[in-house]
Amino acid sequence: MKTHKIAGGAGVQLHVVETGNRQGRPIVFLHGASQCSLQWTRQMNSNLAGDHRLLALDMRGHGLSDKPPNGYNNSKLWADDVNAVIQGLNLDHPVLSGWSYGPLVFLDYIRHYGEDRLGGLHFVGAVTKLGSEEAISVLTPEFLGVVPQFI
Repeated sequence: MKTHKIAGGAGVQLHVVETGNRQGRPIVFLHGASQCSLQWTRQMNSNLAGDHRLLALDMRGHGLSDKPPNGYNNSKLWADDVNAVIQGLNLDHPVLSGWSYGPLVFLDYIRHYGEDRLGGLHFVGAVTKLGSEEAISVLTPEFLGVVPQFI
């Protein structure tokens, strides 16, 4: 497994792990809130590695990436982070795969950079819109009861 440090939006240092076939189609995995790249260990160690270049990003504020005190509410910074990984590692039309909160980050990328440089999107148990009735519906008493364990 190879690791990279990439300067993302506003210079935040992002930690990225990589494995697999460097000649294959890249897949960039984006974790959920309060998670890190380790969430994707099974995928990184799966048969996908034979055909694909697999990358898992520790998003800003998570894992081994920098944890700046602010900027988390700025969609352009999140988009800049994804763009920095794509550009910095010279990824040719990567598939962005996101779980939970992760797709919100790649949707920020599309909002600010478009979709021309992407090979596809993979939504896994995804949140796609904050504040919507659908998003709020997951905030059951059971879910809210475990939130303090996340922090």
